[in-house]
Amino acid sequence: MKQLIYIEFIKLRKLKSLLVIFLIYAVISPVAIYAISEFITNFMGPFLPKDWSALQFPDVWAVATYSASYFNIMMGILAVIVITNEYTYKTFRQHVIDGLSIKKAIIGKFLVLLSFSLIITAYTFLTGLLFGLVGTTNGASFYSGIDSIGLYFLQTMCYFSFAFLIAVLVKKTAVSITIFILSFLAETIIGISVTLGGFQTFYAYMPLNSFSKLTPFPILKEMIKAGQERNGHPPVILDTPINIAICLAYMLLFFMITYFTLKRRDL
Repeated sequence: MKQLIYIEFIKLRKLKSLLVIFLIYAVISPVAIYAISEFITNFMGPFLPKDWSALQFPDVWAVATYSASYFNIMMGILAVIVITNEYTYKTFRQHVIDGLSIKKAIIGKFLVLLSFSLIITAYTFLTGLLFGLVGTTNGASFYSGIDSIGLYFLQTMCYFSFAFLIAVLVKKTAVSITIFILSFLAETIIGISVTLGGFQTFYAYMPLNSFSKLTPFPILKEMIKAGQERNGHPPVILDTPINIAICLAYMLLFFMITYFTLKRRDL
């Protein structure tokens, strides 16, 4: 395990785009949290519960993870770059020639993605914690609502599994990035189409939509309730345990397809 991490670290430290993307994430993420909290506070007043406060515990966790989720596409692009570089510079093949098994080479990439998820989740946790410690005046514990951080970690791994799959199937960096980005647009268009056709439940089970619902808009439940009172037709929102199970299934499926594709492919 240590050998795999060391090998991957040597390669990653030469990747300038890695540092650039992480720096962009580190700078913009707190700004996004504050901006979204201000937007909700100033423009979503009719939907806000009386005791709701964007930058106080426990609500700050939902705001922090929702805000951070917008950068998952950017982090997914980073994952695509890291994986496709293995084909561009033929390092996958070189590892096997040097005696590293295909299985270990694949596990090495999984460890990289796991490390990325842990890093951005930890940063999101620390950012939310800082906002909460500064803004909380109601005496609420920071433990309250912290499960949102765990859901955010799962979400990042789900998006990485999807990016990993596309990168392995396509292999070309630019094409892989394009397909990865367009997949979100394509699923949204399909989802809107099937929803208008009366198949809202189908859209709720689609992978990227399921991933996004792990960190929903902070006052989504209140907005749905208000909408239901107006027209009686609420959108289909899966219960959190069911959505978690679906996301785990998709993530494992994507990783399994990627694993067996790499094992059978001529590197």
